[in-house]
Amino acid sequence: MKKVGKSTKKGFTLVELIVVLVILAVLAAMLVPALVGYIDRARDEKEFQTAATIYGAAQAVVTEKYAKDSTLAAGSITDSNSAVLKLAGVDSNAISSFTFSYGSNYIISGGKVKINGSTYKLTITNGVPKWEAGKNIT
Repeated sequence: MKKVGKSTKKGFTLVELIVVLVILAVLAAMLVPALVGYIDRARDEKEFQTAATIYGAAQAVVTEKYAKDSTLAAGSITDSNSAVLKLAGVDSNAISSFTFSYGSNYIISGGKVKINGSTYKLTITNGVPKWEAGKNIT
């Protein structure tokens, strides 16, 4: 015989399920833009660190040239110099160009590194290096 008035079925109602889905959708809508921002900042930081690594490798190449022949004139190191990229250990496919100028004392006086469309420009004023970064830096 059946009991009257009490249901033996257990589970969630359709309204409860819809409320849970709406809450999850609101949380996802708040979380996704934040994650995209973190990813973009991490990519920018990685490119900045790559530019700094190339600068260090270029300085090492300049120092090695000076050690071998201190009478060499001032010049520049460009993207055709695979020794810099090899020493830096960076992926040359991401780097479209780099140029560093050095003076008669073989200290790098400035340069640019172009990585995935962003330009990282190094200027040295009174011995203090400063990086600028952006898409349209000349």
